Amino acid sequence: MQTKVCKLCFKPIDDNSINSLLNNTYSLCFECYKKLEPHFINFEVDGYYALAVYEYDDELKSLIYQFKGCYDFELKDIFLDRFKTAFKLYFYDYVAVPVPSFIDDDKVREFNHVKEAFSNLKIPMLSIIEKVKRVKQSDRHAEERKNIGEYLKLNSNDSLKGKKILLVDDIYTTGSTIKACLKLIKQLNPKKIKILVLCKVTSVEHIGKSNNNKLY
Repeated sequence: MQTKVCKLCFKPIDDNSINSLLNNTYSLCFECYKKLEPHFINFEVDGYYALAVYEYDDELKSLIYQFKGCYDFELKDIFLDRFKTAFKLYFYDYVAVPVPSFIDDDKVREFNHVKEAFSNLKIPMLSIIEKVKRVKQSDRHAEERKNIGEYLKLNSNDSLKGKKILLVDDIYTTGSTIKACLKLIKQLNPKKIKILVLCKVTSVEHIGKSNNNKLY
């Protein structure tokens, strides 16, 4: 049997009999997972239920930068693999819609970080929103951030009638991008919308720093 290796410290991951029985596979060792303490923050965005798995802190900032800004594709599963079974059950009848990044940035990175981070939930995914220009929210003032909708558009007019939509993103800061995406999705008449993000900025010191290391 091939030895599993932690994707952060590269040390062997000790197998656990319960995990083996459940056929669960994890990306990190126990010590590295302690750096990723979930908070499961419940909140609302324009009246829609939202859940953030983590609080955005220096550790999450560093890991997301390594994944997204340094193109470390191997980190794509570390954020959600412990919770994938629970989330898959909870959102089993939902279709995920990823918040988009600028397509040229995806080409440079050779993957879309939001799609990949949520791919291990194994729920259907529709990329129906497109970002038409590179706009870095962290470089913009609060009032300017509200105009992000000018750079987002639907690339499909197909009805979402009867479908439950799970809007997914990596970092929730001021909510401007999520709100702009909600406005677009509502045009397609979905049955229900929920929001799931990897982490939420809760500290003033991190506002404006959530995207500051050449993250797109």
